[in-house]
Amino acid sequence: MGDATTDCGAFDETVVFLSHFRDLHDPRQQGKVTYPLDEVLLLCLMGGRAGVEAFTEIALFGVKKLALLRRFRPFKDGTPDHGHLSDILAVLDADRFQR
Repeated sequence: MGDATTDCGAFDETVVFLSHFRDLHDPRQQGKVTYPLDEVLLLCLMGGRAGVEAFTEIALFGVKKLALLRRFRPFKDGTPDHGHLSDILAVLDADRFQR
């Protein structure tokens, strides 16, 4: 990542945010994962901070703000659609996620 990104306070906050989920198990088959869990969580956080709530709104936010999201993570395959978001979050252990 470039120096401008690493000097950004928001980048540091992103690292801290994602560190809270470091131990959250991703039950998906790793060979089939298109959208890494840290990217999905970051998309949801940033969408939520922007005031969007539904999966359809979060997915649209991801499409519109992809350049911004790529300042923090690669998002090499773009962002997931609302169906993928729903499926990914549904398989996470809710108790671990809450902790």
